Amino acid sequence: MTSSLPISAANPAAIAELEQGLEHLKVANYYLRVALDQVADGVVIVENEASDPRSGQKVLFSNAAAAMLAGAAPETGLRGLGLNDLVADIKDAATLQQSLRLAVANGGCHECECRLQSLRTQTPVPSKWRVRAVFNSMRKLLNFTILISPAQAAAAPAPARPEPKPAADDLDAQSVQLRKENLAALAQGIAHDVNNLLGPVTVRLSALLQQVQDQPALANELQLVFTGLKRAKQFTSQVVTASKSTPRRLEPTDVSSIMRDTVEFAGAGSNVHVRVRHEDNLRQAMADPVKLSQVLQNLVMNGIQAMPHGGYMDVQALNHNVPEAGEGKLKPGRHVRIIVRDRGCGISKENLGRLFQESFTTKPDGNGIGLTACKRFIDEMGGDIRVNSTPNIGTEFSVYLPAAESSGTKPLVPASTAPVPLKNGKGKVLIVDDEDDLRKVAHMILTRCGYEAVQCDNGQDAVRIYQSLFRTGTPPDVVLMDLTLRGGMNGNETAAEILHLDPDARIVCTSGSVTEEVQMAFLERGFVGVLPKPYEAGELTQMVHRIATMMKRQ
Repeated sequence: MTSSLPISAANPAAIAELEQGLEHLKVANYYLRVALDQVADGVVIVENEASDPRSGQKVLFSNAAAAMLAGAAPETGLRGLGLNDLVADIKDAATLQQSLRLAVANGGCHECECRLQSLRTQTPVPSKWRVRAVFNSMRKLLNFTILISPAQAAAAPAPARPEPKPAADDLDAQSVQLRKENLAALAQGIAHDVNNLLGPVTVRLSALLQQVQDQPALANELQLVFTGLKRAKQFTSQVVTASKSTPRRLEPTDVSSIMRDTVEFAGAGSNVHVRVRHEDNLRQAMADPVKLSQVLQNLVMNGIQAMPHGGYMDVQALNHNVPEAGEGKLKPGRHVRIIVRDRGCGISKENLGRLFQESFTTKPDGNGIGLTACKRFIDEMGGDIRVNSTPNIGTEFSVYLPAAESSGTKPLVPASTAPVPLKNGKGKVLIVDDEDDLRKVAHMILTRCGYEAVQCDNGQDAVRIYQSLFRTGTPPDVVLMDLTLRGGMNGNETAAEILHLDPDARIVCTSGSVTEEVQMAFLERGFVGVLPKPYEAGELTQMVHRIATMMKRQ
């Protein structure tokens, strides 16, 4: 296993880029907290036991909806208050405390109804409290996460001539559909924001990698970081895809290359040596490569964390045949089996059956969704995931996936993780983006590669600049247009204004929320290309070079 290498002080640019990357990750955490504030229900996280029995468990976190329901100021929220301070009286406090105890006893979840005390009006509000107890692998209670929503009021007496109402089943279906649409919109918003944060780091790091190839140690270290950024880009795209009703199509997948890349990234810098092996003539699996990589990364990192004193892990892939009678969930036929085996602390027998429950986690600061997501992903791919473990000996996870029909002896060529090479050229480029860091980095890269670059952060200025250059007979050869511009016109409206002024304008759509499935829609609106964020420096220059050298205007 490659160990983490120190970055020499002789490379201040590399140090600055990595520090900038850490800062962007901090901002990403902020965006995730903002996302919680978009949830309609109140979300409260409280400590596992009360430090003061009179006030109950203290609130560690609350979102904006919880503060609003309780009548607290949004800027202060409910942090520091006790659960008993949030309910109307002793009876409600006893009901809620009983629900906490039942959540622990029943495997993690319980619901109750009690009155939420408004801190502003002092008027109790009947509410539903959904309690989730979060544990670690040693069955230690970490905290409680509680969703609070107003209980539905009792139905009023029916009028003499009641109006026709939708059936209860129709209302439930409408509610579920609305919730799905809201979650999809929230997922797309989060993906867009995270992609924007990854953008400046991806562009700069991909260019920096091509400048340090004469320093192998530094280049290898930065390559690991860059591979992680590319994986994050895949994951944010997966968030949007997973929120849609149409699942991502499965494809023949080279399991061995995914194992190798995932293990190299997940195990970098640890004191655990992960050995990767696969059977000769290993079959291709019918899988979603991104989700499979997520599953393996989760399993490998869990194994590493179970071995704090270091040691050896094994990740192995074998061909597997399921007999005609079937094998549990698996249908008869050819499969691929992936084994992730650690030599860590192991899992007790009573906890084995709880591993895939959403409230159960093996990490002290975990949220309990890692293995749940793994199981869901494997189920979606028509496979199965199984676990065997012995305390103080180790744990073995086995992932089974159907083999591709065309599986042969020749593996698929894995996608390259190397940066796309830079492309020099000439021409004038207008960059329209309200993300200051990304806009400035794109300007720097294009200028370095020989282009004349102009930049602005809003649609009104973009139209004004284009109009001025167009009147002088020197319009931009390429316009890089972000879609979500703050204030005034958005990217679509700005592009429409420019195309109205100059039908031959060459506008490339850049956005953190554009997926492959919707790219054609933007091309039909007059854009000549689509460059999804976060893009690499090479992808940026290759796109600009291709558009700038298109057929000259008539």
